[in-house]
Amino acid sequence: MAIRASGTVERVYVRAEPEAGTLVRLAIPDSEAPKDGYFRIELGHPNYFALYSLALSAAINRYRLQIRTKADISPNETALVSYMVVDW
Repeated sequence: MAIRASGTVERVYVRAEPEAGTLVRLAIPDSEAPKDGYFRIELGHPNYFALYSLALSAAINRYRLQIRTKADISPNETALVSYMVVDW
């Protein structure tokens, strides 16, 4: 399994309770995607607002966003974001 995924942002979805945070979907093959295709930025992440801003900027500008997850990406679980990177 992989702990990284990279692609253009297809959707940014802000959620309230019970799992507050932001879900990000990348344009990647289904075989590389987590459950429901979403990577979750937890509201309690110390860099939540920076990560949210980076995902939004990548989406608006159609940049490739690289997401590093806390654990292996599994089709059975939503992947929790550790950090994200955009290269220009």
